[in-house]
Amino acid sequence: MMQNNQLVERTMVPGLHEHLIQSIPETVSHDTPILDIGCGTGAWLERLADAGFNHLYGLDQNIQQFRTRKASCYQTELESNDLGFEDKKFGFITSIEVIEHLQNPGKLFYHVSNLLERQGYFLLTTPNLESVLCKLRLLLTGNLRQFDPKGEPTHIYPVFITTLKRILTMHGLEVVQQWSFPSNTSVTSRASLKIMSSLLSLAISDPFPGDILCLLIQKK
Repeated sequence: MMQNNQLVERTMVPGLHEHLIQSIPETVSHDTPILDIGCGTGAWLERLADAGFNHLYGLDQNIQQFRTRKASCYQTELESNDLGFEDKKFGFITSIEVIEHLQNPGKLFYHVSNLLERQGYFLLTTPNLESVLCKLRLLLTGNLRQFDPKGEPTHIYPVFITTLKRILTMHGLEVVQQWSFPSNTSVTSRASLKIMSSLLSLAISDPFPGDILCLLIQKK
């Protein structure tokens, strides 16, 4: 974990927020209204503010933990049909390592579709289950990485790109870019598994080797 102006990034991989700042589409200007769903302490929103973005909002079910003064935070439950924004639209919505904790991920996409401007972007991150390393671990142990007894106990929804795209289509959303972080390796796995997966990657394509899956999604 790392510090960002006294706020802790809620991520298992240090440097993710810094990387994501560099991944924001050029069409998202400093005046674009931005919403972060599941904002936690507000570390990501503060990072956005430090990068020059001006209209920042966060949603979380527990606003007592929210610390930054550079954004507005609203308490809400994603299961609600109305998040209280009325007709307000956002040009950029983010949700950083949140979806894996949700009982009903379809509700997240329902709200994103309703709140996002046409051609607006949604940045989603989640533990990466698409890597050769993760598939090797599943083969050897029968367990999904980050969703097994050793993983975070609140991880309940594993994201796979193929099925995710089917859900997104139902809400008028589509993936326009996908990648993993770090770009070339895992930084949280055991050395033995990394060596085995590296050898296996010589025969099997491994386009997403990192620990975090990053998806840039656009409203059609």
